[in-house]
Amino acid sequence: MTTREELHALIDRVPDDDLDAVVQTLRPFVGPASRPARPSFIGMGRSGHSDTSARADEILRETGFGE
Repeated sequence: MTTREELHALIDRVPDDDLDAVVQTLRPFVGPASRPARPSFIGMGRSGHSDTSARADEILRETGFGE
């Protein structure tokens, strides 16, 4: 068993009442939680078209929206 696996096993055995104390003890070793620069969903709607907003009415007509 690796040290990391042993640590996970030990944490799994910590009583719920003691979890806050364990977190406070471990926090200095890992530093603050890092946040991603942007949410992961940014860019998921990229169509490859640079004129999408100019063509919005045309696109909506093509998809039958509003009929």
